[in-house]
Amino acid sequence: MIDQHHVSSCRLCGGASLRPVILLPSMPFTDEFVTQERLGKEFVADISIVACEECGAAQNASDTEMGDYYRDYTYTVQSSPFAMRFMEGLAQGVVSRMVTRTGPPAVLEIGSGSGEQLMEFQKLGCKVVGVEPSSKLSDFANQHGVYTIQGFFGESVCAEVERQVGQIDAVVTSYTFDHIPRPVEVLKVIHSMLRDEGLLVIEVHDLDLIGKRSEFCLFEHEHYTYLNERTMADVLGRNGFEVETYSLLDDSVKRGNSLLVVARKRTNPRVSAVRVSQELAALSAIQKNVRGAIANVDAWLSVNQDKTIVAYGAGGRGVMTTAALSNCEILSYMVDKNPKAIDVFAPKTHLPVFGIEELGKRRADLVLVFSFGYMEEIVSELQSLYGYEPQQVVSVLELLLGGRT
Repeated sequence: MIDQHHVSSCRLCGGASLRPVILLPSMPFTDEFVTQERLGKEFVADISIVACEECGAAQNASDTEMGDYYRDYTYTVQSSPFAMRFMEGLAQGVVSRMVTRTGPPAVLEIGSGSGEQLMEFQKLGCKVVGVEPSSKLSDFANQHGVYTIQGFFGESVCAEVERQVGQIDAVVTSYTFDHIPRPVEVLKVIHSMLRDEGLLVIEVHDLDLIGKRSEFCLFEHEHYTYLNERTMADVLGRNGFEVETYSLLDDSVKRGNSLLVVARKRTNPRVSAVRVSQELAALSAIQKNVRGAIANVDAWLSVNQDKTIVAYGAGGRGVMTTAALSNCEILSYMVDKNPKAIDVFAPKTHLPVFGIEELGKRRADLVLVFSFGYMEEIVSELQSLYGYEPQQVVSVLELLLGGRT
């Protein structure tokens, strides 16, 4: 039984007034793939997104106990050349901004996964340490020379980090900060670990882009906060950090709808006031677009129901988008370059999940790509490996925005 309860105050400022803005009924975890024997036994619950009427930040209305879930988590992008180019560029950009000192700089990554990002820092001469709750991913990282502490980041790991690498020059966290239910507590710990003028680098999903692209699939049980440049600067400023740039890397190198921020530890950081009315209005607009985006994908499936359609991407976008659809049964199966296991099914929809080689065995008329950030790479690979034509490969982003209906 998964423990879940509603929060009564803002995760970012402590405000007591939370306004409901978005509801997605009966949604699963993004990574709880199930075997034949467990079909129908996976976790499903409503996702309610609320907005703080004091600071304007959007957040999940519920805390969900996910300790066991993350210990078995296995998602990784290690086989993607696009992701590896991003990691290489990120390491180079961060190191170039570090304050020069004697000895190799020390980098800590929160949610370090299988260690690929820290390997890029190692190549540049940095001492590294990762913190990762997944036992499988942390074991993999340690086996490949990236010292990784298995567990959740907090004060309890500080002493171990200090023993391993000393005081930290940069803390990096990619698509993990928004998974933290009490982010202010974590920011305080990071602040205490960093050297003066040390760097904090955070990558999350950009709420403004979620709204622009109608990507309702990114509202997940696993995500607790949804930030944009304005609310990110606000929460960082109130906790001892000053934003330096949102443009460390060119947009062409970033993944999906990345909000990538570089902030520096400051004694008296500048704090930019948030216009709460503007944030609430933007969230209301997203709410109106959610139903339309779901209807767009359902309509496209209905129009093409006489064809064999396969879903590409068993990550969060694929799992959560299909879980919200009425016509998901039109999809034949789901493929992923790194499937969680063999003989498993996606949660709620129960679509069978295979490796991409299944597209060579059971050919599709259309391939609907949910991991659209890798679209160019996917089209090229499907064409060279299995002879699919580019017009057979459709981005879900195009459908969300009302195309191809």
